[in-house]
Amino acid sequence: MKLSGKRGSYTVFLVMFMSGMLVMAGAVIDHAHVKAIDSSAEDLGRVWALSILGEYDRVLRDRYGLMGYYGNEYTVEDKLARYARYTYKSKKYIKVGGINADLERHKLSDLNNFRDQINLAIAGLAFPTPFEEDDTGQEGEADPVNRKITAKWVINGLPSRRHKGDAFKGFLCGSFQETIYIFQFFKDHVDQRDLGKTYFTNEIEYIITGKLDDEKARKAVYYELLTERNALNLAYLYTCETKRQATLEAAELLTPGPEAVITQALIMEAWAFLEARNDVAILYDGKGVPMLKEDDNWALSLDAAINEVSEDDRELDTEEKKKYVKPKSIEGEVYEDYLKTLLLAVPEKKKLLRIMDLIQINMKYAYCGHFLMDDHYQGVDYEIKVNGKDHKFSLKYGWK
Repeated sequence: MKLSGKRGSYTVFLVMFMSGMLVMAGAVIDHAHVKAIDSSAEDLGRVWALSILGEYDRVLRDRYGLMGYYGNEYTVEDKLARYARYTYKSKKYIKVGGINADLERHKLSDLNNFRDQINLAIAGLAFPTPFEEDDTGQEGEADPVNRKITAKWVINGLPSRRHKGDAFKGFLCGSFQETIYIFQFFKDHVDQRDLGKTYFTNEIEYIITGKLDDEKARKAVYYELLTERNALNLAYLYTCETKRQATLEAAELLTPGPEAVITQALIMEAWAFLEARNDVAILYDGKGVPMLKEDDNWALSLDAAINEVSEDDRELDTEEKKKYVKPKSIEGEVYEDYLKTLLLAVPEKKKLLRIMDLIQINMKYAYCGHFLMDDHYQGVDYEIKVNGKDHKFSLKYGWK
């Protein structure tokens, strides 16, 4: 009886032990099953997000070095749902619930995002690829003398009109990378940079002035350059003893007495203005004019200034003909350098918005008529429920 009782106890203990082991094994298997599903959801969820990012606009990337895909929350959610259904269609034990995407903070037209994209483009040594030519092998219609935008629906859709109140932590004149980007991807009046077909010819002039009229933008920059060179030339005349004495002698001949000082100031201003007009003509010819001149860089004589000055002379001259008096030495800063000084006066926010304007205008003109910067994104945030558990993902273009 004692032996039988001991054997019965061992049997009960063994059954309890084996039952416990089976329960533990089941728990381990179930936990491993859950972890495997969670792991696959995490890995595959990232792959699905990368698939969204992989649909970037290739023309936008090739032409402007920017990474952005076209879409919205609804289209992204639909694509993610299709990816999930296709991946798990043979796995009945995996149930995919709701998918919620949020793209708002990834808008390419957001100023902070756009600035990051410019920095990435420059750091990645992106170079512009001109838009493809027409089937005829031509670039399309020849650019008119004065191309402008007057359609309200186009103007009102420009980023500079749609994002005036956006929060932006920028600087007064922007970064060095932005300046590099501007002179690598946009044309100016003197240098077309082999960029192919664009709507405006004077693109950097637009960034400086904001005028949606090619000729008005050029003229506005012309007058700014004229003003800048006039001030620098006048400063030079006051510091050059020889020229200052010559203007005083001429003034005393014209108006003897105390009035000679006033006449001298007028002569110096007229001389500086005419020299400035000659300077801008030199810049338009692709030659250099030093910011701070020396005697060899001065072109016009005092006699020429006195004989030519009149109110009519202050109107725009035929600078397109590039006629000018050559100084002894033509050297110094060129047109691009002077544009860089004018860009310093443009706040970074305006500068970025006008860059976006030009990109949108050119993409509409040469690639896709309904292109909008607002419709493109540089990343994706989304949440997906797999077997009742939420999984969150956030990816964007960049080095990481």
